[in-house]
Amino acid sequence: MKKQNIQIWISRLVLSMIVLLSISLSSCKDDETPQPSAKDIATEKLTAATWKMTKVTVDGVDQTSVYKDLTLTFTNTNYSSTNGKVIWPASGSWLFDNDQATSIKRNDGLVMSVENLTDTALRLGLEWETTSIGTGRVLAIKGKHVFEFGK
Repeated sequence: MKKQNIQIWISRLVLSMIVLLSISLSSCKDDETPQPSAKDIATEKLTAATWKMTKVTVDGVDQTSVYKDLTLTFTNTNYSSTNGKVIWPASGSWLFDNDQATSIKRNDGLVMSVENLTDTALRLGLEWETTSIGTGRVLAIKGKHVFEFGK
């Protein structure tokens, strides 16, 4: 009878160990949601609303009046603008130029730096190569442009 009791006890012990091991392994499952990439986070912020220009400087000089009423709207792959002059065509496509989402490249080849991007503010910097004038108005000024936008 003792041999039978020992076998039952060993069987229960083995069964208990199997149950505990199964529970332990099942709790090791990777339940963590993958973290969004820098591009995903930046795209979400960029596409959340229409951006309204608050200030423009060219080589540190205020040129806000040249781009009065400029707005930008982004989708995941395209943008549209109002009152963007020659620097911001009415529409086009874009993509992040690096994995850190600190640079945007438009379909026309223009690359700009994303100097600040929050839920409520956007600052883009770009180098414009020529001054262009049309029908008595300056359409673009040569130099380092910094566009600041809010919602």
